[in-house]
Amino acid sequence: MKKILLAATVLVYSLLAAISGNSQGTTVPAAVQNSFNDHFKNVQYTRWVPIQNSYVVSFTEGQDFRDAYFTNDGEFKGIGRHITTDLLPMYVQTKLSENSYNGYEIIELYQFDCVENGICFYASLQGPKNKLVLKMDSYGDISYSKKTKIKNNSAVNEQLAVERLTVSDATK
Repeated sequence: MKKILLAATVLVYSLLAAISGNSQGTTVPAAVQNSFNDHFKNVQYTRWVPIQNSYVVSFTEGQDFRDAYFTNDGEFKGIGRHITTDLLPMYVQTKLSENSYNGYEIIELYQFDCVENGICFYASLQGPKNKLVLKMDSYGDISYSKKTKIKNNSAVNEQLAVERLTVSDATK
């Protein structure tokens, strides 16, 4: 159950961070801040966002933008990053190019390296009438999918954040 909740949190975070604005005023528990400092050295920028009894920190390490996930107690859960199609494993690329996804455009790709489950990939796809969110392992096997009808194409980005919260609530 916790694994599903964490996976859904990854989805929720990617858009919430984009629409949350300036989160610099967020108070982060000392245990979480200390755990972050222990895991990551030489980071140039950090922005904290509290999400469902956990914290996500976005930061740069060299030229790379990353997100790290921690519980309220400071337990490190994993690290993620937005990626491009060419960085997907071959099996995942093949899965996304199958006939069942023809007509869908890839809106967002996210790689999450979870301490407990290893690497997984999230893909947000949009077709003319529907949106899909897929969670896949490195072999392209889908462990989670959500299909929703698009009500208003101009509000797609805002709807993704709301739907990701809904997905999280449904998996509790």
